[in-house]
Amino acid sequence: MRHELAERYVYAICKRLSPNVREDVSKELHSLIDDMIEERCGFADVTEKDVRVVLTEIGKPSEIVQKYSEK
Repeated sequence: MRHELAERYVYAICKRLSPNVREDVSKELHSLIDDMIEERCGFADVTEKDVRVVLTEIGKPSEIVQKYSEK
């Protein structure tokens, strides 16, 4: 299940990447976020706080952009 906050996070990263890697990075980030939320929440309802914690653990969008730009 996609969460609006996670969607905005992924968008903030992908819009700053070159077009030829955006789709792959988007898929990778969505998968990572989904896995981390599932690990954190299991079958419980996911709250905005849960999503925020996961996104904070992944890192600031600017840091993620830098990592993917170095590849």
